[in-house]
Amino acid sequence: MTKTLPNSRAFTDKSRILPKFGAMIKRISLKWMAVIAVFLSFFPSLWAGSSDSLLVKLNQTIEQRPSYMQRKEEALETLRQSLRKLSAGNMEGRMNLYEALWQENRSYNTDSSLFYATALSQLAQQAGNEEQKQNALLHRATALMTIGMFKEADEIIKPLREGGVLPGQRSQFFHLGRSLFGLMADYAVTAQEKAAYASLTDDFRDSLLTIYEAGSNMYRMIYADKLKALTASEADKLTAHGKYAEALRELLPFTPTGDGRFDAGYHYTIAEAYYHMGRIEEARHYYTLAAISDMQSDTREYIALRKLAVILFQSGDIDRAYHYLTLCMADAKACNARLRILEILDTFPVVNEAYLEKKQQQQRVITGVLIAISLLVVSLIFAIFSVLKQKKALQQAQTDLAHANGQLNEVNRTLVEYNEEMKRQNQLITETSYLKEAYITQYMDQCSSYLEKMESFRKRLRQLLSAGKTKEIQQALTSYNQEVETELAEFYDSFDTTFINLFPTFVEDFNALLREDEQVQLKPGQKLNTELRVFALIRLGITDSTKIAHFLRYSVTTIYNYRTRMRNRARGDRDELEKQVMEIGKKALKGANPPQ
Repeated sequence: MTKTLPNSRAFTDKSRILPKFGAMIKRISLKWMAVIAVFLSFFPSLWAGSSDSLLVKLNQTIEQRPSYMQRKEEALETLRQSLRKLSAGNMEGRMNLYEALWQENRSYNTDSSLFYATALSQLAQQAGNEEQKQNALLHRATALMTIGMFKEADEIIKPLREGGVLPGQRSQFFHLGRSLFGLMADYAVTAQEKAAYASLTDDFRDSLLTIYEAGSNMYRMIYADKLKALTASEADKLTAHGKYAEALRELLPFTPTGDGRFDAGYHYTIAEAYYHMGRIEEARHYYTLAAISDMQSDTREYIALRKLAVILFQSGDIDRAYHYLTLCMADAKACNARLRILEILDTFPVVNEAYLEKKQQQQRVITGVLIAISLLVVSLIFAIFSVLKQKKALQQAQTDLAHANGQLNEVNRTLVEYNEEMKRQNQLITETSYLKEAYITQYMDQCSSYLEKMESFRKRLRQLLSAGKTKEIQQALTSYNQEVETELAEFYDSFDTTFINLFPTFVEDFNALLREDEQVQLKPGQKLNTELRVFALIRLGITDSTKIAHFLRYSVTTIYNYRTRMRNRARGDRDELEKQVMEIGKKALKGANPPQ
């Protein structure tokens, strides 16, 4: 059966109206339209920018920059007031506030961050706090690095490189070393120095990989950075391209964490990989995301916005490039980030010259265009009278169209709901098939083993019976009962192992559904206990208490009591506990491969 769009008359009415508008527009002089086209060609940012919603969001974020800065200043003032209220004898409290003030200033005001790092160092010396002494040294080195004093920063951390660093400072130390020697490699004069600093950078990067969990966002970002670094010595561009592709596979997909500074760094790393692969549009996308996160994080020391400005300049968007670079320079000066200032000065003169030349050309054109616009206005006045005559008909057409669109939206909503339900059913079928395949594979092997053991035992009994060895038969039966108990224990252990392989976090996720004082505590070496096995079977789709009791060799009453007792220990609605158990591990199973 063929279905038509509801209220199609709205489209028909509008189709009769539009030719009238077309005829009206044709009456306007073509030469004035050409003049307007020339005018707009000198201001691409007036129309091109509207097509890029992400750049629009960046511009909106920049407009809100004063409120972000005010928020930052208020936070700093609150900390400074707290510091002034503390007595000189409260060393611990003062060290904590120096630490907080350093954190707030590290990417906002380098001079202040250096000041508070020095104050923290002096106070830590007085207190004899070794951990805070190292912490303060690393903070001072970080501030000096940002200023561009690489050698001075290296001199500060040199004793730590030689004498070791405390466990609590390892992460900060490795991050600092990777950044510092990476910058020293970038700005090295000789090839020998560059190679030496690059080697140190690799060492610190590898050290960082050892302290983060494999698969975590930080690990993925550092590993991708390592892959990117490998391309520096690659002469084969195809090989280098493959490294960047591998880095992207490591980095993507990525869900923002909510930590603006981390998200900015992560997006920047992705953008760099795309840029070096020659995929400029993707690089621009992620540079923009990184720049937005930087702006929202109240920072003045950043790179992404400068890189974005260069790409925009190369694509002909001179206005935006100039605006962004001007902002970068202002923030870098306010932060006293000399390194960033030097980086900006590499690009800014070229962009500034192009910007000034464009503005001068625009000014010359504007003078002539204003005359043309004046004449065009006269033509438009006559057009307005014609537009007013069509207004009533157009409004009716728009009303009908809106009604039709509303009906279409309702149909689309129904279709979306149907598709979502289909997805849920398909996911359930996939999960069930995967679980069945996993356990069928295991229990086919176990059944085969049990059959072989039973056949071996039958043959032994037949031999003893033929020999008339009644006593030996009795001993064999007694031994067999013990073996049955052993096999049963191994069977449950195998079940536990298979289940935990399918749902590695089942115990933690199940305990999260219970009140803290009612959570299940396993004995050392235990994977699951009886309580957990009951709910493990429920997670596998076996909800019948009779079947669970048969599997676990308990009475139905015992299994019922286990389920009731556990529901009473639920953190939330007791009647929802088993439904919540069915949701454990679904995300992991969604992308899992069935066992081979």
